[in-house]
Amino acid sequence: MKKETICIIFVVILSALIRLVALDKYPAGLNADEAAIGYNAWSLLETGKDEHGVSWPLVFRSFDDYKPPLYFYLVLPFVKFLGPNIWAVRLPSAILGILSVYLLYLLVKSLFPENKNLPLVSALVLALSPWHIHFSRGGWEVNASLFFILLFLLSLINSYKKIPWLFLFGLSTVAALYTYHSTRIILPLLALGVSIIYFKDTINLFKKTNLKVTLTALLMSLVLVLPLASQLLSKEGQSRFSGVSVFADEGPLWQALEMRRNHPNETFLVKLLHNRYLSYSLRFTENYLSHFSPRFLFIEGDEIARSKVPGVGQSLLILCPFFALGLLILFRLDTKGKQIILFWFLLSPLAAALTFQSPHALRAQNMSVPLSLIIAFGIVSAYSYLSSFSKKLALVFSILFFLCLSYDFGHYLHAYFLHYPKVLPFAWQYGFAQIATTVEKNYDRYDKIIISDRYDQPYILMAFFLKYPPQTLQKELVMTPRDKFGFSTVRQFGKFEFRRVEFNDDRKSKDTLVIAADEWVDEKNIIETILDPAGHPMYRLAKSDN
Repeated sequence: MKKETICIIFVVILSALIRLVALDKYPAGLNADEAAIGYNAWSLLETGKDEHGVSWPLVFRSFDDYKPPLYFYLVLPFVKFLGPNIWAVRLPSAILGILSVYLLYLLVKSLFPENKNLPLVSALVLALSPWHIHFSRGGWEVNASLFFILLFLLSLINSYKKIPWLFLFGLSTVAALYTYHSTRIILPLLALGVSIIYFKDTINLFKKTNLKVTLTALLMSLVLVLPLASQLLSKEGQSRFSGVSVFADEGPLWQALEMRRNHPNETFLVKLLHNRYLSYSLRFTENYLSHFSPRFLFIEGDEIARSKVPGVGQSLLILCPFFALGLLILFRLDTKGKQIILFWFLLSPLAAALTFQSPHALRAQNMSVPLSLIIAFGIVSAYSYLSSFSKKLALVFSILFFLCLSYDFGHYLHAYFLHYPKVLPFAWQYGFAQIATTVEKNYDRYDKIIISDRYDQPYILMAFFLKYPPQTLQKELVMTPRDKFGFSTVRQFGKFEFRRVEFNDDRKSKDTLVIAADEWVDEKNIIETILDPAGHPMYRLAKSDN
């Protein structure tokens, strides 16, 4: 067996261990989006319909965020064999994360066949990437989407040499578009960029000898993607973007109006300097550039609790100098592979920048791959440069780099497995598995169960952990009115009610169980307290006076 083969097997095994160990326990808890995927997959198995009673949908209404369907269907066979549990929801993402490491290895071999060390180093950097690990260990659609983006790129590059790869290119393109919202912006632009970079090879696909295969592959892809096009043009499809887009934030508009009021007269020049178009353009630019900040990439990471680990950036801090070196080296190269990496790196945060939360690690997760590639270029270049002077010097560099990398990665694992659950337990809605256990034991004792909606979408977590019969849930759901962003949620099903706890009023209801988060409840009514991993009260279960 070749040395390179042994090394890539080791890297893949390492990535598997990092992504699979204690997957059901870390992240600690289960977030509402994961529960929605798991419960709807189970609902399809049980009834052939999702939670809202729609038969085998191509878009899942869920919390009125209209989720793309593919990850639901990827989870479905896991739920079939493992049951509706945390393993079933997260395992497909973890497996695709592991396979993504191997796909990157193959992609780099295709893009840089002359660089023997780069494929392995690139795969290793991605295997150890906190950004990629974080989203591989949760039931995230975005991580599945990244796998299909890598497969799309690999098959497109290989199709220039062997035309049958076009069929895999078409299938992976369709799969990516059906997996995550942001991919629908990134993927077409990435395909356009690659086609321009490989312009002559792209034109060659349409020559007479290749035309039949090319048109067949494109037609197949077009037919498969047509339902998506109709969904994107629908009111439901547009509501998702309108709810999270940068234009949903009225801040830039009010800023422009306030600046106008500082002028005595609203002249044409004043309107030209202070208007909504300029304000939103500046906000988009600010959002876009924030994703390239060293603070985001290497020091603090995302601000959103569910997407960050305390004290860790999106990549390991030790790799920051190699990122800078990699950029310098890439700018000096004149290869198509270099152009693809830099184009993807600059393109990757575009979809995230169009939303009002930035920088956004989730929506820009595809950035983790070109980031890893640039870092790998820096590492390989540093080693090659030192090797040209002295093999001993290169060996010393390798040992020191390995020790520093091990320490930094160990710090990340320590923060992820020990501090993350204790510092940010609410990020993954910790406590609902324990709540469901108590509720199940005492279900028949209460006529009403009121649960705090302090944290995101508690109804789906209760339905998931209680394994509430889907055929019953479909009939009982009571939705709230849509908010200004177009979202609504479930207010009630069966004897469960989800809202803010007002204990002075709720205690008067007969045979009622109240489950409060940070709302006040009378100490004498508490029957159980759910503690977070740090030992602090997370939820308090209290009975009514009657």
